[in-house]
Amino acid sequence: MAASSSSTPTTPLAILCPPVSSATKLVPPSSLFLLRNPEPKFSALVAARPIQSPLSTSRREPPRALVGFSPAADEADPEPAPPTLRRICSGHVPEHVLRRMEEVGYVLATDVQREGLPALFSGRDCVLHAQTGSGKTLTYLLRIFSVVNTQRSSVQALIVVPTRELGIQVAKVARLLAAKPMDLDMEQDKSCTVMALLDGGTLKRHKSWLKAEPPAIVVATIGSLCQMLEKQVFKLDTVQILVIDEVDFMFNSSKQVSSLRKLLTSYSSCNNRQTVFTSASIPQHNRFLHDCIQQKWTKGDVVHVHLNPIQPMPSCLNHRFVTCHRSRRHQTLLHILQWDSPKSGIIFVGEQSEKSKKAGNAPSTTLLLEFFKNSYGNCSNILLLEGDMNFNARAASLSEVRQKEGYLIIATDIAARGIDLPETTHIYNFDLPRTAVDYLHRAGRTGRKPFSDKKCVVTSIIASEERFVLKRYENELFFACEELVLSL
Repeated sequence: MAASSSSTPTTPLAILCPPVSSATKLVPPSSLFLLRNPEPKFSALVAARPIQSPLSTSRREPPRALVGFSPAADEADPEPAPPTLRRICSGHVPEHVLRRMEEVGYVLATDVQREGLPALFSGRDCVLHAQTGSGKTLTYLLRIFSVVNTQRSSVQALIVVPTRELGIQVAKVARLLAAKPMDLDMEQDKSCTVMALLDGGTLKRHKSWLKAEPPAIVVATIGSLCQMLEKQVFKLDTVQILVIDEVDFMFNSSKQVSSLRKLLTSYSSCNNRQTVFTSASIPQHNRFLHDCIQQKWTKGDVVHVHLNPIQPMPSCLNHRFVTCHRSRRHQTLLHILQWDSPKSGIIFVGEQSEKSKKAGNAPSTTLLLEFFKNSYGNCSNILLLEGDMNFNARAASLSEVRQKEGYLIIATDIAARGIDLPETTHIYNFDLPRTAVDYLHRAGRTGRKPFSDKKCVVTSIIASEERFVLKRYENELFFACEELVLSL
């Protein structure tokens, strides 16, 4: 559909994309083609597996855990209906939590819940290794609520997260489940208290919160938590469950890895707690499991629940790329946005290097936002989210996003881990991510509705010399990209 100079988009991005000038028009159908690339070439070992491309529409076998507990499955039915969470949790999770869970919309079990909950209810240490948006947070929260005793005034469960944004999100879900169901009288029962100890808070404030009423569940960033432990504000003696969310990110972070190791070995013993690690990406997971046992981060019988090992990203994602000269990237991105007219999307931009900061250069996020402002004026639907923003500004951006019907976020990789915005349908890699794992987590910000068949799109804008890098990501993550050919 060719766009004339008098056409006006009707989507929320009309604010971003007013009528285009004669110098910049949307491409006609004859000038835009989607060309499917050949399937990635895998090694002989990998190629022997029944690989299913995310772009394929053929029927696929349901995912199964590689190692760990699994409820009895009916082998006669290759795709049985997902069991309900109530059925899996019955006898473990209190009734008021189950009712509240159903009130907020959690009814059917996702794959990771179906495979992971029996392992967790058994009391074994567990590594939950599953796709982004697969329901890992709810999985470990249901286990936590199965052991928390609301009559005890002590910290019984500790959830450690790498970022403030993820901590806010996890605490919100925990409080939703802990709230009193609308049709249940709980006046005689003490409610479960959830406390968030996150970066940006002061030690004095955290101490006063803990002394006022020790919470049953604490959600904490690793920095704030270790500060509290070093000051002996509270101890981990009463913690029954320790959850490390996005564990690979923390082990790969030079700022967090030493604190994490100390938390796992110095402040408490793995023999006195149930330890749960979660992530969508655990490279060299066999090595990681070996280290868990050898370093005494977990007990020796740790369970690895690994879902979708040959399809690490949701099948509802369509991956595509467009090649352009670096000097044309801004215009190319705008052209694609005009063509897609996404209701809600995230544009990922690379982190600014220290060399660039010292030279006094503006970050790419700011330059991109200025480009939109200078070209089209009103950009009220575009929000910024980056690590250099202060905590209040980041929280305000996320709060504003959740209140809008349509949004476009310009973000660095701080938004790639754990941020849950289920309405996001489009991801744009303005800068190619540094690793395949980063690609996986960026792409995982969309397609986050487990039982939805709605197609979502991940688009990468690359220079011609970067094509081999994207091809390597395809091989590592078992997906195929389509090339988007634009005539500007």
